[in-house]
Amino acid sequence: MTTTRLTALGALTGLLLTALVLVAPAANAAWTTWGTIHGSKAQVCKVPLSGGSTRVKLRLDNRGAAHAHRISLFRDRDGSFHEVAVRAEAGAVSGVKSLVLARGDEAGVTTHEPNGGAAGDMLRLGMVARC
Repeated sequence: MTTTRLTALGALTGLLLTALVLVAPAANAAWTTWGTIHGSKAQVCKVPLSGGSTRVKLRLDNRGAAHAHRISLFRDRDGSFHEVAVRAEAGAVSGVKSLVLARGDEAGVTTHEPNGGAAGDMLRLGMVARC
């Protein structure tokens, strides 16, 4: 290879590594950990929608857990209840599900144990990071 090609290759490699360093942390920073139990992390992020509604995304980071967990995101809209849930085995991260919240909806996140136990908290959108 010529010196020019080696210099160009080195510059491109440097740019690629810089881009990867700048982009990778942003993807992880989008998730807000809403609750932890036995090494699992219930994580949420939000996407503002038109009309004042918000899409809330839910995932379970179960990489630190020794057993499976399930988490759910629920919405109560004037007495009408709706829930989405994801599950992950020990050492895994779940897929993502979402739920749209309108102004005035009440919502919460619950972590479920395999034996039926559960713990949760009401969701406060002002404390949730944007996706």
